[in-house]
Amino acid sequence: MSNQPSSARRGLWIGLAALALVVVGVLSFGAWFRGALRPVSARAPFVRFEVKPGDTVATVALRLKAMGLVRSATAFRLYGRLHGQRPILAGTYAVSADESAAQIYEQMTTGETVPDVVNVTIPPGYDIVDIAARLAQDGVCSEAAFLKAVQANDYHQAFLKQLAGRRDVRYRLEGYLFPDTYQFYRNENPVDVVNEMLNDFAARVLTPENEAAMRKDQLTLNEAITEASLVENEAEVASERPLIASVIDNRMKLGMRLQIDATVDYAIGRHLTVVTDADIMDAKNPYNTYLYNGLPPGPICSPSLASIEAVLHPAHTKYLYYVAKGNGTGEHYFAETYSQQLHNEMLREQNLKHRADATSGH
Repeated sequence: MSNQPSSARRGLWIGLAALALVVVGVLSFGAWFRGALRPVSARAPFVRFEVKPGDTVATVALRLKAMGLVRSATAFRLYGRLHGQRPILAGTYAVSADESAAQIYEQMTTGETVPDVVNVTIPPGYDIVDIAARLAQDGVCSEAAFLKAVQANDYHQAFLKQLAGRRDVRYRLEGYLFPDTYQFYRNENPVDVVNEMLNDFAARVLTPENEAAMRKDQLTLNEAITEASLVENEAEVASERPLIASVIDNRMKLGMRLQIDATVDYAIGRHLTVVTDADIMDAKNPYNTYLYNGLPPGPICSPSLASIEAVLHPAHTKYLYYVAKGNGTGEHYFAETYSQQLHNEMLREQNLKHRADATSGH
């Protein structure tokens, strides 16, 4: 008896099984591919992404994946192959993780670049009002829009939880908008501007080493950045930052008021050329370290990394006082006692007189 029918049936079943495997594989791949092209996030700010001349789809795909802007570099490359392998065009793009990989690819192959990009430098020592003025000057956003964005609750950086519960703080984010050179778009959403500066702060300041130093010194984040903002305003010479930090620490340990002129400026709300006794008495709020003990409620400016590190690693001194030398160097005289301070103030007056005489030709 022939076994051809059973062999035929077995061959048919094998063929059907193979076909089923192929179908399952195709469906699985299709499901993966569709999923891999989906946006990474439902809500994300736009970031600048630069495609340089000569960049390939593969190199761009890897950078997009590394920045968390696409789910899969492989899927991005495959999408390019399936859509005619159009070249990605060099330029600066506004890209968000809430766009699909397909949308990002279309942007980059049609050249939807952002032409109005401006470099903005925020110097150390700028407060939020200064930053707002600089952004308006460079055409990024208006001062009013930025100041409104600063007070918004649209920010989710983890370190912001450490700032909860502070009282009498003028601007919640003062001190935490890191001073740096940024690339912003003209007429950019100010919330995106603030987000970028907060992210820069987290990346540059909250390193494992700095966080360990804060824990070792039993400093809260607010205490460290507030003290650093005072050092930033007081120090003109880099080598003196740890010395000034030591004076602040020593005075606080003894319960002495810090009596820092820059806090009177901030308490009043405008920059003063010279702080007078009348100014000190007019500025009746907790930022005024002539009238209130301890640190101000929060930072008074955006401190540099150097000032922050000076607070985390202060010099070991017994200094309680300092006064500018007045000789044009930006340096200070430091003193352990008030009598030494009075002597240093006399030296300062002599230096100022010598400079005035030299300028007038006497």
